[in-house]
Amino acid sequence: MNRGIVFLVLGAVIHTAQAQYTDIGGWAGLTLEQKVKKDWSWSLKWENRWSMGGTWHDRGFVNAGVAYKLNKMWSAEAQWRWIERQRDAGFYESGRRFALRFDGKAKRGPGQWKWRLMTTKAWNPMTGMEGNVVSEDLVQRIRLGYAWSPSNSWSLVPSYEVFMKDMAGGSAELSSRFQLQLKREINKQWTVGTAYVWSDEWQSVDPWDEHVIRLNVTWRLPDVKGKGRKKSIPQARVYSSNGKPWSPQRQSVGRCNSAQIYLSEVHAKGDPADYIEVRNAAQEPCDMEGWELTDNQDQRGLVFGTMILPSGGCWLGYESGKGSFSFGISAESEIIYLKIPSGEVRSWTLPLAEKKRSVSFDMLGNQGFSAPSPGSANPNDSSD
Repeated sequence: MNRGIVFLVLGAVIHTAQAQYTDIGGWAGLTLEQKVKKDWSWSLKWENRWSMGGTWHDRGFVNAGVAYKLNKMWSAEAQWRWIERQRDAGFYESGRRFALRFDGKAKRGPGQWKWRLMTTKAWNPMTGMEGNVVSEDLVQRIRLGYAWSPSNSWSLVPSYEVFMKDMAGGSAELSSRFQLQLKREINKQWTVGTAYVWSDEWQSVDPWDEHVIRLNVTWRLPDVKGKGRKKSIPQARVYSSNGKPWSPQRQSVGRCNSAQIYLSEVHAKGDPADYIEVRNAAQEPCDMEGWELTDNQDQRGLVFGTMILPSGGCWLGYESGKGSFSFGISAESEIIYLKIPSGEVRSWTLPLAEKKRSVSFDMLGNQGFSAPSPGSANPNDSSD
């Protein structure tokens, strides 16, 4: 992680060393986003930008985007932007832009590398009375960043981005942007991010750079489910070793440890929803308070309160059920994590899902497809 941050910072310093003019500005925005089923999502972002020490309203724009999750590593998004930019005489000119971007990520060390390839093109460019024209040529943007989460709700993301403009003209104009962003996830619906941005035009006739404080608030709407009548999703509950619902007796028990807890069954196409079993293999009951169930170590998952599992019994949760997890389980392969209060993390990797079949695990992590048996200790029809 340290090498990644040093690389990003040095890149920004090198390319801004020749600036002849420095500006200070502020950006403020609000993002609205929603997940549609498992792989589709949409977003709407409004942002205003000020320059000249925050005294000049430079521009305001609205971005509308539709994204599709290609696999665990890549996603693609088509984006449209409507922009109003203020000219020197004080009037505003409008323009529009289309963008196609690909975002990628890969787990490395304590955090996650993130990168972006983005191509943009203006249409109906701003021509205006001052003779300033927004180029219709393609602009290519390349970004590399590293996301590190010191806690479940905080994340620090340094990134470095290069812009290549006027590519069709044969002599690309280069500029760059370094950003250090701190994000705080308030809850499942709201996230607040603040960032320091250092952008520069280091290949123009009059090189300049800009120091910006950026603020963005994100509001996530509840996921949109598929069409048709919504099925009732059972609430999470505990089952005994014989597969019957179980309620703990009034007695204190010890905390669960990693040697006795494991994922026993996962179904990415379960009915009425995806489900996960967490089982206790020990000879005595234990309490899972403080454990966390997630499919993404960089995002907060389901944190258990007092949850006593009997010997041989299990906790069974359905996606979006009461007291259960909210993330979807991908049918294209998935990794499920259990975070233990001590800091240890265990993981189970799922294969490509098979229709009407769940994935069962034993205590050693061996897996096989089986007939769905939520809550039962002995899945039927197991096969490797």
